[in-house]
Amino acid sequence: MSVSYTKSGGDVVQAKPIPAKIWWMFSMVAAVLVLPLIIYAVLAYRQFGLFNPSFFIPYEELFEAFGSGDLHAIFAAPVISVNVTSGLLLSNMFSLSVGQLLLSVPLGAVMGLTLDAQLSLRNVCELKSVGGSAAAAGSGLVATLAASGTGILGCCGSGLTGGILALAGVSSVTATQLAEVSPFVQAVLIVFFVLAYLRFSKRLKVLATPVSSSFR
Repeated sequence: MSVSYTKSGGDVVQAKPIPAKIWWMFSMVAAVLVLPLIIYAVLAYRQFGLFNPSFFIPYEELFEAFGSGDLHAIFAAPVISVNVTSGLLLSNMFSLSVGQLLLSVPLGAVMGLTLDAQLSLRNVCELKSVGGSAAAAGSGLVATLAASGTGILGCCGSGLTGGILALAGVSSVTATQLAEVSPFVQAVLIVFFVLAYLRFSKRLKVLATPVSSSFR
């Protein structure tokens, strides 16, 4: 079991289990942030036969976007960019934008909280499977994949929209359209998971509250 360590009054280090809730949150946030890059790297390798990653932080573009005061520019500004095929004439770029960071972290966190709450509820009462939440979590990951800033940069132009879907075989037009609507899907899923988490948490509190008898 994973543990964290704390000091007691006598400087004795004691093991303290890390709550499952924290691990669920961390795991889902990591999945939402890292899986799009991994999948894009695999698809690019399959297409071009090269995996040679390099990254940089385009801070000038980021500062310029914030300085402009344009919300759309700020939302689309890249926080970090990764070229998964360094050395190739065409650069297969993955960029994590401000908007995707602001959507992906809350989405992953509430996905983890909801799954943890539903699994905890299953341990104390009869409950249907977690299939609904798992399906919604899968939809969140798919929406994140579609919205990821990925594409090919090279001598013949550039594009950083829907690159994962395009490499997966989806037409460029469809991939672009899906990428444009995916942030809205992510926002809706965040609301869905927040409501689901509140519902499961309420049921857990009700079950945990001892029923006092009114008879003397």
